[in-house]
Amino acid sequence: MPRPADRRGRITGFVAALVAVAIWAGWIPMTRLAVTVRLLPADVAALRFAISGLLLLPALALNWREIPWRRPLVLAALVIGAGVPYLLLFGTGLLIANSGQAAVFGPGLVSSLVALFAMLFLGERLGRMRLLGLGITLLGVAVVVGHDLLNGHARLAGYAMIIAASVHWAAFTIASRVLGLRPLVNAAIVAVANGILYVPIYLASGGGERLAALPATDLLVQGVYQGVVTAIVALIAFAIAVERLGAATAASMTPLAPVLVAIFGWFLLGDRVDVATAVGLAAVGAGVLIANRQVARATAT
Repeated sequence: MPRPADRRGRITGFVAALVAVAIWAGWIPMTRLAVTVRLLPADVAALRFAISGLLLLPALALNWREIPWRRPLVLAALVIGAGVPYLLLFGTGLLIANSGQAAVFGPGLVSSLVALFAMLFLGERLGRMRLLGLGITLLGVAVVVGHDLLNGHARLAGYAMIIAASVHWAAFTIASRVLGLRPLVNAAIVAVANGILYVPIYLASGGGERLAALPATDLLVQGVYQGVVTAIVALIAFAIAVERLGAATAASMTPLAPVLVAIFGWFLLGDRVDVATAVGLAAVGAGVLIANRQVARATAT
């Protein structure tokens, strides 16, 4: 029978994992709210990296020696994969696709892309259950795309942009795995590098004037959610979950993300989930769950 301290630690880990997944799931409807009301995707990127870069600069300075400067290509994949290109692609896609559809092509598809990249670049073998999970995930994606093609909808460009963003995030995930940095250092590198490279260009192109003309409430809400809650709080929460539960168990919570995205999108934006999107969400959630179960078993043995 587990000791009370162990039980409390696991409960803390599960709560932390749920917090991280909920924050990451809320990012999609929050970003869609921003880009469909007043902000541009470029504004969202500037808010995120200006704030998170400034807040995480001390962490980067204190851990400067941990940065693997001799691996510039992997560092570039890290910085670009979770950086401005990812946000611009995803944010532009959200101008066309709704939250539920974005959940299918975003967090739903990322796990499959990570598995493919791990096979191609890291030499990992995909077991039967992981292949099954990947196939179910791709089936869910095909259902949503096929529905649009049959009904003559014009959202394929939005889907393509979100899929391209997911490719970026998968590259970031693989780079993170290869480098093996502590989560806070990982996030600090991404935030500070993107802030230094992007924010001056954004301000020089008139971005500061555009932000100054927006309501302060909009800037505060998006700035806090993008630059603090998503970029820092979610990261710390997931790190706690990994510490208390182990990486495999913490990752097994990710199938909740697509469903939570759809729920948050309906609550915040009134985004409806049609039958095709519901089938796609169910498929990608099941696919991620099946794939992660194999990873969890392999870790346990």
